[in-house]
Amino acid sequence: MKRSLLNAARGLVIATAAVLTGCATNTMTGRSQLMLVSEQQAIKGSVSAYSGMIGGFARKKKLELATARVRRVKEITNRLVAEAVRFRPDAASWSWEVQVIEEPKTVNAFCMAGGKMGIYTGFWEKLDASDDEVAAVMGHEIGHALASHTREKMSVGMAAGVGATLLAALVSSRSSSSFDTNRAAFTSAAALAVTLPNSREAETEADQIGIELAARAGFDPRAAVTLWEKMAKQSGARLEFLSTHPSPENRAQRLNELIAKVDPLYERAKSGGPPDIPDFLSANPSERPAGTLSRADYAARVSAEPQAMTFISEDFDRFKSGQAVLACGAECALVYTFQKSTWKTLHEKQAWRELAIRVVKVGYENDLSYYLLAEAAKGLGLQDAAAAYYKRAAEAQAGGKTCGGAFNTCDGFVIGDAR
Repeated sequence: MKRSLLNAARGLVIATAAVLTGCATNTMTGRSQLMLVSEQQAIKGSVSAYSGMIGGFARKKKLELATARVRRVKEITNRLVAEAVRFRPDAASWSWEVQVIEEPKTVNAFCMAGGKMGIYTGFWEKLDASDDEVAAVMGHEIGHALASHTREKMSVGMAAGVGATLLAALVSSRSSSSFDTNRAAFTSAAALAVTLPNSREAETEADQIGIELAARAGFDPRAAVTLWEKMAKQSGARLEFLSTHPSPENRAQRLNELIAKVDPLYERAKSGGPPDIPDFLSANPSERPAGTLSRADYAARVSAEPQAMTFISEDFDRFKSGQAVLACGAECALVYTFQKSTWKTLHEKQAWRELAIRVVKVGYENDLSYYLLAEAAKGLGLQDAAAAYYKRAAEAQAGGKTCGGAFNTCDGFVIGDAR
């Protein structure tokens, strides 16, 4: 009895520690999220859950295959994925897949971790959805995947005690062998994450990301509003989409504000020719037409462009112009301390855009922060901005705001005027 109580106590301590240490800053949005589940675990669990789900529909002959509608959905989705990779280059390696599910009374769509997607025929049968509206809903769902919302919901479910099996999987998740042993737990968590309601923060992020992906891919962002209006007027349909996507009263107003921001991107996309993008939905990425870009080459090219998503572009635009001012002091010191190792990794990977966004969001004023902004600007070809930040790094150092010292380190960086 005492041993079982001791083991239970140890398990509680481990679980509590995991929750307390499981928060991470999202690379897309800058928001702190509970991340008890690694991305690899979320993707593996999602792949397994998706396989079971789609296999079930296939056995019931509820998958639409090789129709004009399926081809169009894949074309729309592929264009959205190409824009998603622009902002999360690692997503180029995901095994993207989309299936059209023949349930004419169901209005629903989803995108799991790792890019496993589905859309139900109710969008056409009940809503008579246009291509632009399909792009709006799929962009929104891809936004959830890019912002790691499946992973976040799996983590929240575990922290809330969805089941002892899930907790056991969490506790043993550090080794690959124990993960394989508990694969069923992660599969269950991934499947549950698709049906759990999204938080208000997650919905806002998916709206922002999705509407921009659609606009950049050449789809009218106004369709996001018309789609919600159609759903609001529906009766008699299984609106599962609304059960997992809470719709606050001001959503249409928020979407209209976003439309004003991304409309120039839509107009620019419309005026251009057909996009030169890889086939991200191909089952075999190595098989591609001669002369076309590989997924990795495409990701490397677009991720090097000095731009950011519109909802974080105000800070990023200041950075690009050399006008980003870091003014946070002691109140940001702890966040800065935890972020430094991530900044160093991003610098080594030459992930300049993400490095700049992360440093600006922390806002800690010292020579290392400015030096890294300078390095990011130089990496993006912004020479004037780089010169300005190298100068500010030297000024911060001269003013005693430095990463050097007995209780501080510069993580191997030599701060100075590197112009």
